[in-house]
Amino acid sequence: MIFSRVADAIERLLDAILLLAISVMVVAICWQVFGRYVLNHSPVWTEEVARFLMAWIALLGSAAVLRRRGHIAVTFVVDLLPRPVALAVGLIRDLLILVMACALGWYGYGFAVIGGRRDSAALEIPMFYPYLAIPVGATFIAVLLVLARAGREELKPGAAP
Repeated sequence: MIFSRVADAIERLLDAILLLAISVMVVAICWQVFGRYVLNHSPVWTEEVARFLMAWIALLGSAAVLRRRGHIAVTFVVDLLPRPVALAVGLIRDLLILVMACALGWYGYGFAVIGGRRDSAALEIPMFYPYLAIPVGATFIAVLLVLARAGREELKPGAAP
């Protein structure tokens, strides 16, 4: 189905971005430790790079695992419900997630624009770029949720795929 193929392509893109971001973060942290304990001079930029990448990883990673049922969930109550009621609860859950993702995207963008007036301390880049992780991550969450629902994929976090 077209929705599943588009969602798969988005997930592959997110996986590649996350792999790169995690790799850069690991290298930055290793360089920081090496600089601090071997060279006795800790680079100032490494901590900031790691912090900014962690925000991007958390938000993009949240979107990347949505369809894979990678989020932690306690489902024992929903599992006891009759199937039609459980499906209704799942729909309500997904609508709440969509509303929250849209709100996070909207207000996160405003936060990024306001934060963009300042530069980061070490890298001296506009804070717009680190803060942009909020609306970008929220947008990916919303898009993947809509694609999963449009493709009639049942999202049941916590269950084995």
